Amino acid sequence: MKGFWKKEWELFLKDMQELGEFFLQPVTFGKKDLMLKPTKEEVIEKSETVGTSFWQREKQAFLNDMQELGEFFMQPVTFK
Repeated sequence: MKGFWKKEWELFLKDMQELGEFFLQPVTFGKKDLMLKPTKEEVIEKSETVGTSFWQREKQAFLNDMQELGEFFMQPVTFK
């Protein structure tokens, strides 16, 4: 049974990774690439290299969003 839950946890983490990648993918209209948000890698790189509080807040906002998504998906389900 322990192996089952370990595999379920790994699948859940993979789903969260794919969900994050889905929300960060570029939106394309015709031949132009428009980004709604910078990619995770860009935010992390700029927060570490540029050092401005704007990019540090963006990185923290992204991490908070992922935390909230994880908490949402981990809440118990109740049936009436």
